[in-house]
Amino acid sequence: MWRLYSVISSARRITSFAFERSSERVAQLPAVVTALNNEVTCLTGKKPKDAIRVKTMAQKPSLPANRPVGLHEPLIPSDAIVRYLYASGEQEGGRWRATDCNWSLTEHSMRNVVRQGGQPALYYLTEGPARCFVREELLIMPPGTELPPDWVLTRPAAR
Repeated sequence: MWRLYSVISSARRITSFAFERSSERVAQLPAVVTALNNEVTCLTGKKPKDAIRVKTMAQKPSLPANRPVGLHEPLIPSDAIVRYLYASGEQEGGRWRATDCNWSLTEHSMRNVVRQGGQPALYYLTEGPARCFVREELLIMPPGTELPPDWVLTRPAAR
């Protein structure tokens, strides 16, 4: 009996201690938030309280790129035929299986390329999704490549 009481008693002490500590932390929270808003961040080079007022802001990359970026980046030729990498949830059918295709089943050509200094080139596709793609999300198809017939690509998976 004494052992059960000591466990319950210690549990009550721990919970009351945790509650007291959390109420102290809640009381200190406005001071902590104010201090964080007054410090310059590494990615933007500005204080968050000043950055909130700016309509747009360029952000530095958190990691350096392993390839040339921006105006030094080699572009995909405008006449290249490409397939794009599916975004999560973009594929039809709801659930994704490990055997499903990661790349689009249709081929596309470039509609527009946007280049800015210090930013990766953005590619827009003809008759593709309205979103833009970076180089890593595009698969350049070699000339003369043929996809399987539609009945192979669209047949339901065997169970």
